[in-house]
Amino acid sequence: MRRIKQDDATLNHAPNITKGSLLGILAFFCMAVFGIFTKLACQHGDPIWVSFITYFVAATCTTIFILPKGLAGIKSQHYRLLFARAIIGTIASFLYMISLRYIPIVNATLLFNTAPIFIPFLTVFILKAYVPKHVWFAVLLGFIGILIIVKPGKDILTDPGNLIGLASGCALAIAYLIMKLMTATETGLRIIFYYFGIGTLMQIPLLWFASNPPPAGNILYAILAGFMLIAAQLSLIRAYTYATASQVGVYQYSSVVFVALIDWLFWSITPGITDFIGFVLVSIAGIFIILNR
Repeated sequence: MRRIKQDDATLNHAPNITKGSLLGILAFFCMAVFGIFTKLACQHGDPIWVSFITYFVAATCTTIFILPKGLAGIKSQHYRLLFARAIIGTIASFLYMISLRYIPIVNATLLFNTAPIFIPFLTVFILKAYVPKHVWFAVLLGFIGILIIVKPGKDILTDPGNLIGLASGCALAIAYLIMKLMTATETGLRIIFYYFGIGTLMQIPLLWFASNPPPAGNILYAILAGFMLIAAQLSLIRAYTYATASQVGVYQYSSVVFVALIDWLFWSITPGITDFIGFVLVSIAGIFIILNR
């Protein structure tokens, strides 16, 4: 099996880790705020409608940014990968939104960010690549943290929020892996154009099964979530032009910290001690795996 080497083909500026790190932190802060707005929108709104509105806003913004590039901005030799990434990424995001209805937002955000822990498995079974032994120790540590958070028991099927959150992280890992296969040939803007565009279109038939559109206040939250989602993606694209994926990725778990702070400041909600231990274990494991990509 071959060892995967870090690809920093996305760098098109002189390396600037400080600028890349700040843009990465901004991106993950926007993702945290996206989660907050999504949670608020789903309180009195069907997740299908909330997801559709969010993606429609993001798709509209992305189209505006890519229009000046003309056909060159959307032409690709890897349409299958672009479609696959869009479909699986949308599923991951939708599962995250559903999990927000069942479990605290900090737990949902952390489980959504378990993606790095699943990537070594996908690397072995899909890419047939070598994963160092010390990475597997991090994976084990991460799964111990997941077990602490999920607390598997008899009620796990009747109260499936944690399983749905974990499934969102697994789906996100697949989306990340597909994206890794495209980074050498596809621009970040093209990837998110297809992601939000296809994600919006694939949700239109689901609206038939949704309840009535959410109230005006919840629609506003969904729109704001869309702006935060596109802001996060554009900030990440910009961050990757100054620093490598690993240098930016270590800040991924800052979104969990931001969500926890917002949850505490506005709603006085704090995670329990066991959940906190699980957060720490998963974060340490995820950061270690990201650094050893």
